[in-house]
This record gives sequence, C-alpha cells and structure tokens, in this order.
Amino acid sequence: MKERIVSILVAAVFITGLMVLGAQREASAAELTLSHMAPAGSVIDKQLAAWAEKVKKDSGGKLSIRIFPGATLIKPVETFSGIEKGIADMGASYRYSRAGAELTGMLSMFLAGLPDAATGSRIVAEVWKNFPELRKEWDTVKVLWMNTSGPAVVATTKPVRTMPDLKGLELRVPVPEAADALKLLGGTPVSMTSADMVIGIQKGTVHGGLVFKEAIEAFKLPVKFVTEFGMYLSSNWFLVMNPSSWNKLSPDLQKVINDSLEWGRSESIKTFDGADSAAVEYGKKEGMEFIKLTPAEQAKWFEIVDGNNRKHATALDAKGYPATKVLEFVNRIRK
Repeated sequence: MKERIVSILVAAVFITGLMVLGAQREASAAELTLSHMAPAGSVIDKQLAAWAEKVKKDSGGKLSIRIFPGATLIKPVETFSGIEKGIADMGASYRYSRAGAELTGMLSMFLAGLPDAATGSRIVAEVWKNFPELRKEWDTVKVLWMNTSGPAVVATTKPVRTMPDLKGLELRVPVPEAADALKLLGGTPVSMTSADMVIGIQKGTVHGGLVFKEAIEAFKLPVKFVTEFGMYLSSNWFLVMNPSSWNKLSPDLQKVINDSLEWGRSESIKTFDGADSAAVEYGKKEGMEFIKLTPAEQAKWFEIVDGNNRKHATALDAKGYPATKVLEFVNRIRK
C-alpha cells in the first residue's frame, strides 16, 4: 500500500512537471502579426517573409511572424495608424498621410535627382541621426526600419530629352510639390489614380506620368520613353511595430529582432533597387527607350526642382519645422 502511494506521488510530480514545462514553453513562444500592402508573392512580400523566417530561426522557433499581404488586414493608407492602434503588431507601407509627418513627406522631394534607393536610404539615415524633429514624427511606434524607394522618373509616349520637350505634355503626378515642379519645368500635371493613368495613356488623354520604375512593369505601362531624372524618391517605406506588442516580448526575443534589423533593412533596399532594375529590363524588351539627360541638362532640371523645394521648405519653416536646414543638409551630402 505504501509503495502504491509513493508511485502515485511520483507520477503526480512527473505530470505536474510536464505541465509546468509545457506552460513555460507556451509562455516563451510568441506569434506576431504583420500587415503589408504588397501583393502576395511579390518581391516585397518575399523579402518580408525571408526576414520573418530569419527571426524565427534566430529565436530557435520561439518567435514566429504571421504575414497578411495585399492589405488584407489594414488598408495601405491606414497602416501606420493601424499599427498605432494595435490592429496588427507590425506593418509595412508608405507614410501616405502628411498628418503628423510633414517633414517626413517633404523629405521625399528633397531627394530629387538621386539615382536609386541605396543612395536615398543612406541620406535619409543621416537626416534621421541629425534631426530629432524627423524622429519625433515616428515616436508613436517602434521603427524597425525605414528606407527610400527608387526615383520617380518621367514615363511618356513622346521623347523628353530637354526641358522644352515637356511643353504640352499632360502627366499624372501624385505628389503636390512634384506637380508644382513639373509646371515650372514646362509640363502639365494631372491628378488621377495609377489605374486611370494607364487607361488615359491608352486613350491618348494623358501622355504618361511620374512613376517609380518598378511601376513600368507592374502596371504594364503603355509608354515608349522613360527619362531617368528622379523628380523625388519616397523617403518613408517603413516597417514599424506597436510599442505595446514590443514591450510584451521577453528581452531575449527583443534582442533577436534588434539583431535582425540591419540585415532586414539592407535586403529591403536591395529589393526596391532590384525591382527597378528588373522593370528597366522589361521596358527595354518592350521597345522602350531609357533616356539619360546630359549633365548640363540635368543641372538645369535640378536647379528648378531645387528652387521649388526651397519655396515649399520656407513654407514649412513657418510652421516650426527645420525644413530648409534639412534641405541644405541633404544637398551638402549630395555633393
């Protein structure tokens, strides 16, 4: 009888131990949600999935990230605010709204004339380090990384080799400050969606638009010429995290994420520039001509765009932002 009681006690202790161990494992494991705007299977979706897999591997399986692509969880324009509210733990998109992010939005224009996301991202990183006013616009979330897009170039049905060639061309422009710059260069800006731009080009009601190179392939743009002057680069492709979600993670899992960010940002930049390069190859196969301005002509374009940027920077200065200082800082690095 005594032996039976001992056996029962041993079994009870063993089962309790298993339950405690299971509870510890369950508590140490975590799953985060990540919402992003890119279609499932796109290069951006694959890049984010690769980063998520790295985090899972580096955490020894303790941390997994469930990805919701194609804006199925949060709309692109609402991604930043959605992460603030905790609709998802993490989100990747552009910072579309200027509300609370006016300096961030203007910075995109200050990157005019730059050739690629790698160059733009290096400059944005320097602005981030030197201007707390920029960082303040992001302090409601934990920024995992931020990088630029490639340049928004001039895609047209007619060749644009010099500034006078823009005269009479109606081009879709999604950014107000870029629309002002196009007017000064001689073109006519039109406000419309990307889908409407494609239809407009086909019907001949518009002559093209300012587009990121990757859009040439993504939208199968029916243009014949691409003038490779970057009117702007989006300064704010982001991957951010809800602060409460971050604080719930154990220190060791926080370290896994922090240790992965340099790699993740580098891969994100490569993804953007890779998509642009692939679009150029696609365009050339479709018979498009990619036009590079002569150094003298590019200098003329940049002088006008930079002058327009200074006007808008002055207006932002009046609201208490160091916009002109940021513009001058960017231009010094550029040189």
